[in-house]
Amino acid sequence: MKESFLEYFLRESLACPICRGSLEIRKATRRNSVIQRAILSCVSCSTLFKVYARIPVLLKPGQYACWNHPHVEAVFGFTLESYEELLRKYGVEEVRRRAFRILRGEYSPPKVFFKEPVDRRLLAIGGWRIRKCYVERHLRRIKEQTKSSTSLRRMVDIAREYSPCKILDMCSGGGFFLTCLIEKYRDFTEFYSFDIDYKCAKRVEGTLTYYKLLDRSLPMVADARAMPFKENYFDIITNNCGFNQILGYTKAVKEAYRVLKPGGKLIVREFYGITTWDSGLTRRNLGFTVDELVELYRHYDIYVNKESFIKILEKTGFTIELVEDIDDKYYLLVCTK
Repeated sequence: MKESFLEYFLRESLACPICRGSLEIRKATRRNSVIQRAILSCVSCSTLFKVYARIPVLLKPGQYACWNHPHVEAVFGFTLESYEELLRKYGVEEVRRRAFRILRGEYSPPKVFFKEPVDRRLLAIGGWRIRKCYVERHLRRIKEQTKSSTSLRRMVDIAREYSPCKILDMCSGGGFFLTCLIEKYRDFTEFYSFDIDYKCAKRVEGTLTYYKLLDRSLPMVADARAMPFKENYFDIITNNCGFNQILGYTKAVKEAYRVLKPGGKLIVREFYGITTWDSGLTRRNLGFTVDELVELYRHYDIYVNKESFIKILEKTGFTIELVEDIDDKYYLLVCTK
């Protein structure tokens, strides 16, 4: 039987996100040579992971494969309620009280553990996105929303300059950068992408299917703070506005450093940060001034601004090769391991 792309990647690059041990496939259901469903078992710590509708979900046990806003998770734990809903439910003063109790060490948000990282509802929501008509609609939306983005085009050009063979796009989201890159560059041998949200991974799968690249690409669900890859593997890692969405992003920076090859490049496009926001407007909409949010975000280890981000990168071991301010909203960083 022909080896599936997942089996190849398991042998070459993937590792248990908990202990970094090797993973082996059990109870695989195949269609042609493609694994549709399977259990992945770590040979070292025996932790089990699953493949849902072709997507490997390599999260620590108890996590749910859906993005949670880091500020919401820091104060309320894992909940799919929006910040606006929580404000209406608890009121501004209660939200502020909980947040500042965290700063004083008097409160920790509740911990929630899930039996399955992907339930039937999430599987159904993610599943329809693979249909060709939805993929084409999504690609049209990407083209429309990125056609005037100077910073995104510049990020693509920088990535192409290095002629990478092994690429990792972390925190892929809807695949906006990934789509822009593969329209201009396909001379890679292996392309990996991951997001903590199952729906996002399915969107990316649809895009890679549309461009006939799934024979050398692997979309998956993973946590940037515990990446399921072997050390010193990737030529470049790209991150398009993803670090500011991670609760405890310093761990994600360290993981990116771990899985890059010596001399490999981390290419980042990011927002300037909350310090550019209007403090009065922020207080009315979120219940906090900008100065209060900076204090809270630093405590939570959520990305704040360019200067603090660069310090974290350098402390981790990266050499900053390029800092490029594109416009009044975005900047680009190129960092070398």
